Amino acid sequence: MTQPHTGGPADSVMAAAVLKLTDLAARVQQVEQSAGQKIAELAASCTEALAQIARLREEAGTLGGRADGIEAKLAEVGTLLAHMSDQIDGLTTAAPDEPGGPAAAYQVHPAPPWWQPGDDRCADTTERLRDWVTEVYQPVFGCLGALLADCWDRHPLCLAYLDTLHEAWCLLYIPPRDPKMVFAQLDWLTRPLLQAAEVMARETSGCRTGHREPGQPAVPAVPAWLNGNP
Repeated sequence: MTQPHTGGPADSVMAAAVLKLTDLAARVQQVEQSAGQKIAELAASCTEALAQIARLREEAGTLGGRADGIEAKLAEVGTLLAHMSDQIDGLTTAAPDEPGGPAAAYQVHPAPPWWQPGDDRCADTTERLRDWVTEVYQPVFGCLGALLADCWDRHPLCLAYLDTLHEAWCLLYIPPRDPKMVFAQLDWLTRPLLQAAEVMARETSGCRTGHREPGQPAVPAVPAWLNGNP
């Protein structure tokens, strides 16, 4: 009988080569799996980065829009302030009359020292106020003007109030007015004028039957003996 072939050196070499190829293939497969996993992770990271960039762009656009809106509002406020400054300058700065042009702006008088009644400036201002009270305050403001006693020019508090009311009235009513000026006039009529009239009425409340100096007791309306006093 013929003996089975047990292999020679060539078979050993072949077997070693097959083992090496198998090991190499396993390593290649492992590398491919690792590389594929890393590529997938990188792809996910890139996607997240792109999403973050998109969000940042959106937020930047929103912030840019807000900044543009704020800048526009500031520009409007600046324009309004400039307009108000021009109006104030026009009210407080006297301008020469021009033929066919608007009248000169009213110039505010300096405040007199009411705490020094002998000063000539107090006398001059009192004469100016007397004309205004007679020609404007009492005829125009009706019941408010009627609250003012005839001896108002002997009460420093009334002089101080009427001086300020007169100057405010001249600023509000002498120059040409625009729509904004109408609201200023309405505010003056509904707040400062009413409050000043009330204070002056209280100040002169004891002078209805004759002038009474500030702090002087009021003259009794009926004889003392009618109240049981001796």
